[in-house]
Amino acid sequence: INAESGSSGINAEYGDFPTMASPVLVLLVAALPFLVVVHATVNITQIRALKTLSGENNANVFMTCNLIFFKNLVDYDMAENKCRDFKYGMGYTYTGTLATVNDEEKNTEIKTLLNLAYEKNSVGKNKWNADQWVWTGLRKTKNNYGFSYTKVYNTSDWQWATGENPIDFHKWMNNMPDQRKQTKHGVVYYQNQMRINHDGVWDDTFTYKEHPYACDYKGKYILGLNYVTWHHAKRECNNAGLILGKVLDGNDLNELKRLFHVFLGAVNETHAKFYKENWLWLGGNDMDSEGDWHWTDGEAMNEFYGMEWTRYMPDNAEYIGTVGQNVLSIARWGQFDDSFDHTRKRRFVCMCPQSASEDTSTGMGISAVYNSTLYNY
Repeated sequence: INAESGSSGINAEYGDFPTMASPVLVLLVAALPFLVVVHATVNITQIRALKTLSGENNANVFMTCNLIFFKNLVDYDMAENKCRDFKYGMGYTYTGTLATVNDEEKNTEIKTLLNLAYEKNSVGKNKWNADQWVWTGLRKTKNNYGFSYTKVYNTSDWQWATGENPIDFHKWMNNMPDQRKQTKHGVVYYQNQMRINHDGVWDDTFTYKEHPYACDYKGKYILGLNYVTWHHAKRECNNAGLILGKVLDGNDLNELKRLFHVFLGAVNETHAKFYKENWLWLGGNDMDSEGDWHWTDGEAMNEFYGMEWTRYMPDNAEYIGTVGQNVLSIARWGQFDDSFDHTRKRRFVCMCPQSASEDTSTGMGISAVYNSTLYNY
């Protein structure tokens, strides 16, 4: 596109994730034991609720159960590398990828995330500006001539980051892709990378352009950043189309423990045991019948090998207040506790609905989305 304007942006590097003493994790995910994403349409109300989980004012990254959207402006190769290095949600043996957009629902989802992250055509900007587009994983890998007079879109010439050719679905702008050629600093560039705008329209452009980017996500958990009561946590999860988290086996438990250590920092020995930063709300509760524990979706909460209650728990502790302790929380060291649902305020873990009953016996790992204040994502 001749009318494109260049734009400088954040090009932050990252490798190993730092261990931070301050609680900065916005979102956490534990991988599913298979590669196929169970795709469900996510509406704008749910995405706004997901944004609320990450903190309206601080989040540099937004996600659904299908996509992770990074606001940082980077070139295509950097975006591809960042998604590739973002392995936690993909499992230890798989490589992360820039987003594959093979249907209308996912195209709508990615444009909605762009609209939440950046305003469309805000004052002083035009439609070619860096924050008006988002990188995806589609790239032309064959027949790169520098200009196509016929402007014929041949799917066999293009590949998603997964190595697959696109299917018939596409949303190309009129007369696109046109694949122009440009020489910059002695290097020849072709418009052979695809980006999507606020309207969900596709365009081909040069790899050096800088835009936000979206990675595919095959995850399980989403962590709410705010300190809230258990009932508030349940409501925030439900508003986002999720449920409060479930821990079904030792692999789930290990992922949550790893979350605390890697993303929330090591245990601060100066904090009391029940200090709020040491605990997360889960969906377990025995509010209907004392001692009869269930998850919020009605499934019975069964103890598993490695599940450990903190000492003398659950005790219902009615002697502490006027009501008993009827809801479940988990400590950063992996112990469980029954707690007060109306008075205690803690962070919380939501779960993607397609993951709520999955067998996690392969235990593939975790992903995260970070508070940009400390991680400079």
